[in-house]
Amino acid sequence: MRSIYLLILFLGFAGWLEGQTGPYMLDADTGNEMDDLYAIARAVAPDGLPIEVLSSAHFNNLQLITDETWNSYEVEGLNTLEESQRLNELILRETKRTDIPAIRGANRMLGFAWGYYAGAPVPESPATEWIIAEARKASPEEKLNIICLGAVTNAAAAVANAPEIVPNIRVYMLGAQYDPQKRVWNKSEFNIRNDLNAFDLLLSTEGLEMWVMPASTARALQFQKDDTLDKLASKSTPLRQRLADRWAQVNGGASWTMWDLALIEAILHPEMATVKKRRVPPENGRRKIWVYTAIEDDAMRSDFWKGLEGLDGR
Repeated sequence: MRSIYLLILFLGFAGWLEGQTGPYMLDADTGNEMDDLYAIARAVAPDGLPIEVLSSAHFNNLQLITDETWNSYEVEGLNTLEESQRLNELILRETKRTDIPAIRGANRMLGFAWGYYAGAPVPESPATEWIIAEARKASPEEKLNIICLGAVTNAAAAVANAPEIVPNIRVYMLGAQYDPQKRVWNKSEFNIRNDLNAFDLLLSTEGLEMWVMPASTARALQFQKDDTLDKLASKSTPLRQRLADRWAQVNGGASWTMWDLALIEAILHPEMATVKKRRVPPENGRRKIWVYTAIEDDAMRSDFWKGLEGLDGR
């Protein structure tokens, strides 16, 4: 009897997920590491998501001040937003998806280093303007879907500038860490550290639908270097060459966690992930959001290569 109940519950949940319609915005700090490029390629593949715009996100962090290099970049004079924008434009050309506009996001965090409060600066950008305009055309039944692969600055800036759009948007994001057993959050994670103010604002916004892929969950999606480069070399395309070259450009080791790809695959294939409704951290209130607590990494890896093959023929 219990198994029948669980099956009915699963089918009902899956049906609800399939009913999530509306346009998609993909927001990425593509210049930071490697997995953004793989995630974008999967998202814009023929069997991917209906992406209407690709926006760039900054990845400003303290090591850009203290260190001489970040991944393969010399940090002197590095504009992290512009590096993300450059790669976004390249990946859209190489996936032959120039029908998707590449727009710039904010180049700085929300508020100040010591926090955000009413009246503190909210960065403006074409990405934030796009979110507000499209969200005003959306509805609670047909929401604008915003997928954030890096800091959630652009989504949070839109909410701060136009709080009336909250019922009309759904935010998917990669960030933070979460212990499913203890139900405890840890905000000490790269994306969150790049704009903790933005993350806190979204968590604390009543009525905002949020889906969080914690880094602690995404960590299961590992790609092995030798296997990945062999698969990429099986065909010769500019896109495959860029994905292969990126491994060396970011000083990748023998394996790499495809953090961002895990989120894209979970959105594309809800059956490949376990999601639970959980409370936000206590400092952000008592409301509940959706949290991915497990993923089927083998299925996600296979699906990525299937999606890449769809791009080969474009």
